[in-house]
Amino acid sequence: MAVPGKLAASSEQDSNLICLPCDRDVGLRESVYGFCQDCQEHLCETCFKHHKRSRPSRNHVLLGRDEMPKNQKIDTVRPDDETDLCANHKDKLLEFYCNKHRKVACYVCVTLEHKLCEVDYIPDISGSVSDEIRNLITEMKYLVNKCKNNIENAKMATQLDLNYKKIAEDIKLFRKEINDCLDHMESEVTRKAEALVNTAKRKQENVIVACGEIADEVNCLQLNLNYLSEENKQNQLFIEMKHVEDRLSILTCKEKQIIEDNETEENIEFTRNKKIIELLKA
Repeated sequence: MAVPGKLAASSEQDSNLICLPCDRDVGLRESVYGFCQDCQEHLCETCFKHHKRSRPSRNHVLLGRDEMPKNQKIDTVRPDDETDLCANHKDKLLEFYCNKHRKVACYVCVTLEHKLCEVDYIPDISGSVSDEIRNLITEMKYLVNKCKNNIENAKMATQLDLNYKKIAEDIKLFRKEINDCLDHMESEVTRKAEALVNTAKRKQENVIVACGEIADEVNCLQLNLNYLSEENKQNQLFIEMKHVEDRLSILTCKEKQIIEDNETEENIEFTRNKKIIELLKA
């Protein structure tokens, strides 16, 4: 009697064939029932039937035991280029990419959450990401350079100190034109001017620190991508690239928000109160 997932061998050669998905995912050496020409994998009876039902593989060409190849290549993925494990299903490898949701997924995720999506098998597409990785690294370099420019601009913004000195001089000159009863007003105006300068300096420091942190993080992400690319770990590179795309989008928005939140006035000037001047002339 046949048992699901197992099949009695009809020949010594067939008995040496195993179900590759079962061997790869859970370490079970199940007897083969058929073969998928698209995946180039031998399948047990359970995987064979599921293959015909699952959306990513329902249109694959399947061969029965009599038609299937009698030879088998088990190692389809290099040991040092295995994909990461799924965060939701700890024992499953991330082997698929959903184009609709722009997410990497394991076989269980695809079955449960991406039935109606266009899904690609990562080993089939990971070798052709040169343009994508090149564009991603270009974006990363652009953001790092922009952060560096922001830092340099913030460091070189010394005009605020000169403006404050000019304000102090104007206040003293104006103070000579009024009598001693305006001492309190002079003190108040000086305090507000100093507060504006201190606020501007604090915003400059915010830009320096925040943009420095963004640049450091992007540099680390880029180093990791370069390492995976140099080591030719295409699957890990593809997955990390997608993670970095999401993170880079967040960091780009963060850099923009930092500059907006810490925008300062280019010049600070002291303006004499015309009403007081009119009163002094009266």
